[in-house]
Amino acid sequence: MEANEGRWDLSALYNGFDDPAFEADIARLDGMMEAYRQQVRSLDGLDAAALADLLGREEAMWVVGADLQKFTDMRREADAGDSQAVSAMGRLKKLFGSVAGEAALVRRWMGGLVLTEADYAAHPILADYRFFIGEEAEKGRHMLDTSAEELLGRMQGCAGGAWTDLRGYLTSFAHAPMNGKEYTLTQLRGFIHSPDKALRKAAFEAELACSKSIEGGMAFALNGVKEHMNLMAELRGYGDVMTMTMAQCRMQPETLKALWGAVEDALPKFHAYLCRKARVLGYEKGLPWYELCAGLGESGQRFDTEGARAYLVELLGAFAPDLGEMVDRAFREHWIDFYPRPGKSGGAFCRNLSNQKQSRVLTNFEGNLDGVVTIAHELGHAYHGHLIQDHRPLNRTYTMPVAETASNFNETLVMNAAIARARGQEKLALLEQRLQDYTQVICDIYSRFLFEREVFEERKGGFLFPERLCRIMTETQKTAYGPGLDPACLHPYMWVNKVHYYYTTLSFYNFPYAFGALLATGLYARYQKEGAPFVEKYRAFLRSTTVSTVEEAAAVAGIDVTQKAFWAESLAMVAGQIDEFLLMTEDA
Repeated sequence: MEANEGRWDLSALYNGFDDPAFEADIARLDGMMEAYRQQVRSLDGLDAAALADLLGREEAMWVVGADLQKFTDMRREADAGDSQAVSAMGRLKKLFGSVAGEAALVRRWMGGLVLTEADYAAHPILADYRFFIGEEAEKGRHMLDTSAEELLGRMQGCAGGAWTDLRGYLTSFAHAPMNGKEYTLTQLRGFIHSPDKALRKAAFEAELACSKSIEGGMAFALNGVKEHMNLMAELRGYGDVMTMTMAQCRMQPETLKALWGAVEDALPKFHAYLCRKARVLGYEKGLPWYELCAGLGESGQRFDTEGARAYLVELLGAFAPDLGEMVDRAFREHWIDFYPRPGKSGGAFCRNLSNQKQSRVLTNFEGNLDGVVTIAHELGHAYHGHLIQDHRPLNRTYTMPVAETASNFNETLVMNAAIARARGQEKLALLEQRLQDYTQVICDIYSRFLFEREVFEERKGGFLFPERLCRIMTETQKTAYGPGLDPACLHPYMWVNKVHYYYTTLSFYNFPYAFGALLATGLYARYQKEGAPFVEKYRAFLRSTTVSTVEEAAAVAGIDVTQKAFWAESLAMVAGQIDEFLLMTEDA
């Protein structure tokens, strides 16, 4: 394989950190920010005309700043040892922090500003940003004074953000021996999908050893991030991190309560699936952790990148031609960084490059069906970005729960179509793969939510050492997985492997996966009932997600997410697939 084969092309942004355009944009953004600071400092308050002017300035800063930040982030995620990216990250953090105080002051002013319909008519930019203004005004009521906000912005690089960076560095370079060779943590985790049971077990044991080797540094990173977020929630007057997260999500607490209530009711059905799978594989006390992704049946499908492209274009294009065309473009134009390598971030993500009307996807593709589904998932984010790319710049941000809907809808389209085509052992293999995915976003996500909630609470009372973090992790896994997992073979170090725990911008980045998966399942059910006319309703829903609350966006598709009944209906569809699996394996 050539050095750059299977890697993404970032030249739509910049040709590198030595590209004159990168430095020119840094200078341009610096000038814009200085002008913004001077303009805000010249004001004693805010009226409609001043707000219109400032929003125009913020738009311009957002456009330039987004390109710089996304390029730098992607370079860093693709290679943790990229010293130029690390240096650029520091410069950008300092630059963005330089307007934090003024931006906070503007938000506080917005909180006390009453706009009239005449103001909206006189200033079209205000009309375009009506929802944004209301949301930012509410945030303004939780802002500190200008000097405090400026200080917090400048400290981000050496406070919570530094702990996040430490986590990335430790996990990217951690390695452990297995069968006479050294493997990175990302590589070891990838073996959970191996068809070789002995290899899965050996990799799991090596992964635990690898995680233990960095547990001290990781515990300090996690404690630092959680203390940072507890402090932010307190200082901003939210009371706790969960309340702050609900506000960030544009989501009502009753929606999350309804979701988890339905999940808790459905857990016994998932436990039945896991216990049956354990029996099929010859285990009497539930599955060992390393067998969660063990395949059943005889599909054995393998894909190279061209095979993955053809597969996804066909299945996703059958739902919506524009989706299929975008997927084809992502492969042809090298939007995707496919393969694992030392220093590369684990997992997968998508970055929308709305200024360029493109996206970029990082994954760690191993050539199996699960890897293809992961690409479909990330390209769902790309399609979401495609549908909002013509919104005004400050109207292109969607929140966590709806962020995972288009991605999970893609997964549902791909897997359900594949299952419907299959017969015999291949059908069993695909059906079981689908149930693996649902178990991940229901049982695993529920355990992660419970873990994070407990860590936030305990962090208020002191430092959590690795042993305590491991204990909380296994306790929450027992709650979520029940008798489906062997209590003697759980994964105490999942807190090391999930980057979401270490974010300082968003906490509880776990429940959105369950929300998105079950909302996607419900949307798919509507598609089955309504057929082709539903497609435009789906597009309208995705477009609305950046300019409305979660509940309002769902209503566009005719769904009330505040009611437990909707989530129960979605879970009933999953239960139907579990029943089908139980029927196919009843003689095992």
